[in-house]
Amino acid sequence: MNYPQIRAFHLVAKEGSVRRAAELLGVSQPTISQHLKGLETRHGVRLFEKRGRGLVPTEAGERLFSVTVRLTELVNEIDDLLEQRPRAATGRLRIHADSPGIAVRLVSRLRASHPRIEVTIQRRSTEAIAAALLEMRADVGIAVEPMVDPALLILPYRYEELRVCLPATSPLAQRRDFALDAISGQTLIQRESGSRTRALVERTLAIAGKTPASVLEIDGSDVVREAVACGLGMTFFAESDCLPDPRVVYLRLAPPQRQIGFSEHIMLRRDRRRVVEIAAFLSAVEVGDDEAAFGAPGPRR
Repeated sequence: MNYPQIRAFHLVAKEGSVRRAAELLGVSQPTISQHLKGLETRHGVRLFEKRGRGLVPTEAGERLFSVTVRLTELVNEIDDLLEQRPRAATGRLRIHADSPGIAVRLVSRLRASHPRIEVTIQRRSTEAIAAALLEMRADVGIAVEPMVDPALLILPYRYEELRVCLPATSPLAQRRDFALDAISGQTLIQRESGSRTRALVERTLAIAGKTPASVLEIDGSDVVREAVACGLGMTFFAESDCLPDPRVVYLRLAPPQRQIGFSEHIMLRRDRRRVVEIAAFLSAVEVGDDEAAFGAPGPRR
């Protein structure tokens, strides 16, 4: 194995740029290109394809990258062991979440203690989050109903109640809480299909046997909030998504639905919990190593 070639490949796959990889290694761009060409020629495989101004891994490149991620982490661990000092958290953390709003708030804590960590956040479905973690395309996942997989560690984070969002001008906005009986005379503004909030609302209404007068479907929480502010109807938000806006009012659900909400979980690969950036994230958001009951190793679903 030619390690300089592997290292060059890893950085280009990670950064999406020959120029950036060359800067990180302190070599010229032609040197990086020669390493990539040598690796592809030696093994008779195409590892990258051009997309716009950058490079993206092919399917073979993606598979190799998932291995070089582990290799790089092992090399860093060896360096830390031999130097007898922990490596500073200065790398990149890729977060996939079903609610980017929560991810942003968690990252703010991380950045307060580790400002040199670069962070990317992407919205993904629960299934896509699990796949990205397993394939090393994400480092940390945040999801309400995480998929169980023996390779994944699932840690409970927090519980969020469901809130009702009404126009500030609505007579219902003057109440202390919102009884589901009142929804029969309201227009319900729902998020797009696949939204975790929509799924919970539909399940709650079905169990309670309640139906709104009409339904509007709008994509995007910000647009939904704007629609409520404009008086088009009412909606539901998770507690952490109740952003301040003088044009709307947020109410708790009245009993017996008051405790309905989401259980948020942090997800990561079991074999990566000691990666410096991941460990820094877990410490910053104060999540321990005690996994949820369904997070224990078991059959994949």
